Amino acid sequence: MINNILIYTGRHKDASIADNLKMAGYRCVEYGERFEDEHNDAQFVMKLIYQMESEDIHLVFSRGYYPLLATACEMRKIPYASWICELPHESLMSKTVLYRHNYLFCFDSIYAQWLSDMGCCHVFHFPLAVDADAFARGIQEAGKIVEVPDISYVGDLNSGEREHSDMEGISEYYRGYISGIEEAQIRVYGYNFVKEMIGNEMPQDILQKAGLQRSDMYFDNPVHDVADWINQEITNKERSRVVEKLSERYQVRLYSDSASNRPVLFRDSKININVTPRAVEAGIPQKVLDILACGGFCISNYQTEIAEYFEDGREIVMYTDLEDLVQKADWYLHHDAERAAIARAGHNKVKEAFSMRGRLAELIRIIEEDLEWKE
Repeated sequence: MINNILIYTGRHKDASIADNLKMAGYRCVEYGERFEDEHNDAQFVMKLIYQMESEDIHLVFSRGYYPLLATACEMRKIPYASWICELPHESLMSKTVLYRHNYLFCFDSIYAQWLSDMGCCHVFHFPLAVDADAFARGIQEAGKIVEVPDISYVGDLNSGEREHSDMEGISEYYRGYISGIEEAQIRVYGYNFVKEMIGNEMPQDILQKAGLQRSDMYFDNPVHDVADWINQEITNKERSRVVEKLSERYQVRLYSDSASNRPVLFRDSKININVTPRAVEAGIPQKVLDILACGGFCISNYQTEIAEYFEDGREIVMYTDLEDLVQKADWYLHHDAERAAIARAGHNKVKEAFSMRGRLAELIRIIEEDLEWKE
């Protein structure tokens, strides 16, 4: 029976996780020790093991995957639950993902299947969640925005921007071929064909000349690594083009992910735009759930799992190309009642189906059932 949980507050800290687990009756210990190297930091591992033993920890939990946590849990034979909440996630190429005490909960069904096919023991497709009540409290404390924008984009336009030097040394043929893949994929939603297009010969050469090779602590998968690299640039191009296209006709404001008034921005903006990273082939990004939890209206690129869990045009709005986005933005900017009704329906859906407390209870239930079966 799981009672005591250590929550690692690394780069994906979310206070609502500990709050909801505590309200559900679990004893939670938050641990934020930093490490130098994600594979080689014996002092970090020893400190973590000491904390696990002194606090009688039954489960270690983190948003995102940390190889050192997996190592410590493997040594102590304690389950490690990693809720994978964003892609690409380089740490998932660590050979430690194969440890038998890992429980990998991945928000993207296609990536979850890929991890399972790699040989990971416990992999589950597990959509993300949100604490709508916590957002409501934050909105109440923050008040209103003085000037409400027509269209908001919250987040970086360049997520891990590719340096020009990365392309130096790569042949003109490969550069042209990569550019062609990017331009073709940027026009297609709901299916990612980048891996199919790069084949097996090109990746090794690109990795070497772009300086993207990894140490032997990671799996050697050139096709996967180059696909992530290309998808990163597709995402950057797509986000920039979305903002440029909308800005030709409307007031579009950009805000950083760290903006303190994000919940109010989501609620008060007439339209919130989501452009999912192309490495996320199917899953629902956290930002979509956050927007809807705040009562905001969201237009997102088409994603298969968004279409599976939400009703397009009733709880959220999806676009399939730039022209479709512009037309839908124009229509909803001029139809306040319809826009407000969709925002309300989306808000109700996330409260019902994506509750943080409910998802965490399900996650722990899955682990406990597996542990009982093994006993």
